[in-house]
Amino acid sequence: MSNVDIAIINYECGNIHSARKAFELALYELNISGNVSVTNEPEVIFKADKLVLPGVGAFPECFNKLISIKGLRESITERVHDNGIPILGICIGLQLMADKGYENIESEGLGWISGSVENLYPDDKSLKVPHMGWNEVSFIKDDGDFSDLNGEDFYFVHSYYFNANNSDNILATTNYNQPFPSALIKNNIIGTQFHPEKSQRSGVEFIKRFLMWKP
Repeated sequence: MSNVDIAIINYECGNIHSARKAFELALYELNISGNVSVTNEPEVIFKADKLVLPGVGAFPECFNKLISIKGLRESITERVHDNGIPILGICIGLQLMADKGYENIESEGLGWISGSVENLYPDDKSLKVPHMGWNEVSFIKDDGDFSDLNGEDFYFVHSYYFNANNSDNILATTNYNQPFPSALIKNNIIGTQFHPEKSQRSGVEFIKRFLMWKP
C-alpha cells in the first residue's frame, strides 16, 4: 500500500481530535504516505480509501445529526455498499450501524448490521454503568487480520451495547459480568464498542490492522 486517504466523518458526535492523531500515528508507524481528513463533505468522502465513523453521545441525537447533514448519509452509504470501501465505526459510530437503538427512545439506525442497541445490564444494580475503563477484548474469529490482538486491553466508555442478531457478525467479545459483543464485522464494515483512539498502544495496533485490511 503506497498511499491511503482516510476520511473521518465529522457530524458533531465524534472524538475527532484523538481519532485523527491516532490514525496519523498509525500511518507513520506503517511508513505509509497518506492523508487524514476530518470532513462531512461528500466530495471528500468519495475520494477516500478508508472511512471512519466515530461517535460519542446518545444514539438518537447522533443519528439525527448524521442524517441532517445534506448528502452525508447518502455518500457514506454509496461508498460502503456500492463501492466496497472499508469503514470503521467507533462506539456510537458502530451502534448507528444497527437496525434500531433503544437509548431513551426507539430510534432508527442505518441498518447495516442486523441487531439493536440496548441497555447494558440494567438489572444488576451492583454494576457501574457506564462501563468505563480498560477491559480485555477476546477476538473469537481467527481471521488473520485482527485476531493476533486477542487478549489485549482496550478502553471503553458506554452504557449501551450492540446486540447482534447474527453471531457470524461478532468479531470480538468483552466480559462485563457477562459477555457482550465488543467488535462486529460484516463484509467491508467493522466496528468497535471500545475506543481504539483512546487505547494507547493496543489501539494504534488495531488501527494499523484496519489500514492494512483488505476485505
